[in-house]
Amino acid sequence: MTDTRWEYKIVRTSDGGLFSGDTGPMEDALNSLGGDGWELVDTISDSRGAGAGSGQTALVFKRPRR
Repeated sequence: MTDTRWEYKIVRTSDGGLFSGDTGPMEDALNSLGGDGWELVDTISDSRGAGAGSGQTALVFKRPRR
């Protein structure tokens, strides 16, 4: 049994920026994180605002601790 220890990274983005318009910059950022060994494991949305696109989304990544 392997005792893997993890490190985590949280990236916050506004919903409007993440889910509308050109996805190229977000894909580039995700590909860069993946190239560094980060794996997206969860998303957390905060939509306390008045409607769609008014909150923030936190992208949670993990990778084995180096």
